[in-house]
Amino acid sequence: MVVRHPFGDVEVTLATWMAVGPGPRPLVRPVAARSRRSGEPLPLTVIPPRYRNDEQSRAAVRQGILVDPWAGSPGLDDPAVDGG
Repeated sequence: MVVRHPFGDVEVTLATWMAVGPGPRPLVRPVAARSRRSGEPLPLTVIPPRYRNDEQSRAAVRQGILVDPWAGSPGLDDPAVDGG
């Protein structure tokens, strides 16, 4: 998958992203996915919702709908990131 980062897009495996997450940069998020076997593009829906780190998934984590996969990571629980 491709993760958008302030310093440029980075390609990582889903397993790595799930283990590491965005770190202290809450706006780092997956922007593309592809099949590891064929290289064909895949929809972002192949990424489990709690690992998408988009506005909707972070809101669902704050509301207790989704479990925070990176609980305790700096910056991810700041509501100001999504406008309050």
